[in-house]
Amino acid sequence: MAHKIERKLLAHITKKYPQPLCEMFKTKPNITLNMRTRNKEEKKLFQILSQLPSWGVGRLFTTCDDIIHSAPTFWRITRVHADLKSPNMEYGIAWGIKTLNGRNEGYEKEIQDGNENLWRLIPRHEEESYLEYEPQSAETHQVPLYVPMPPLMAMLESQNDKCGEDQEPMIKLLIKRGIHANQRQKLPDGSVI
Repeated sequence: MAHKIERKLLAHITKKYPQPLCEMFKTKPNITLNMRTRNKEEKKLFQILSQLPSWGVGRLFTTCDDIIHSAPTFWRITRVHADLKSPNMEYGIAWGIKTLNGRNEGYEKEIQDGNENLWRLIPRHEEESYLEYEPQSAETHQVPLYVPMPPLMAMLESQNDKCGEDQEPMIKLLIKRGIHANQRQKLPDGSVI
């Protein structure tokens, strides 16, 4: 009985998938002309790092995706752990400080796409122009630090009588700030944070 079910199942699978599944997944992806030229021009990060003294620590790298930006986007390599068992030491983990659109992020983080064919070494004579770039100050919007409470909350607040009758109850407005945020708040003393 079990053999009949197995045979029917195998017949259904071979009918639906005439070629073995393991061979179906081994097929090569369609490689476009753009991918071929990219693989010739760009290299993996560790293909470049393995040829540099001290594994390229302190050098600047950019990706082919970052070249299209008007402001420089690049990485300064800070640490490298190469996989010494890989052929030609082409794999590993690298850390660096990223400068995105001319603004330095200021902290070290792991480079995620190190094993992709998209890296270029910035020559030493061009490093100065990348490092001296002054980003334009972004347009900022002033947001108030305190806003009036919604009516229902104000009514509850007046019942608790925490604020005087002559003052309108206010609530502090919290804004999530990041290095690229363009909102600033004005403190009661007039300083902008």
